[in-house]
Amino acid sequence: MNTHCPFKPGDEVIYTPSAKGKDMDVMSSPIGRLHSGEKYRVASIQQQLYVVVAGYRHPGGGIHWSEFSRP
Repeated sequence: MNTHCPFKPGDEVIYTPSAKGKDMDVMSSPIGRLHSGEKYRVASIQQQLYVVVAGYRHPGGGIHWSEFSRP
């Protein structure tokens, strides 16, 4: 498995959270949550592992890249 994020800023990704990923997103407000199966744009990558989604503020910063897939 690739240990570094395969995405780059500007890429379009689909949020495909694992059960653990969904649980970690519970701290976000329902209005601001990402929705499984929806497409999002990558704003930046943190520490070569975490995707920051454009227009979305996750309490922990970015979300691990494995919670996303390519369209």
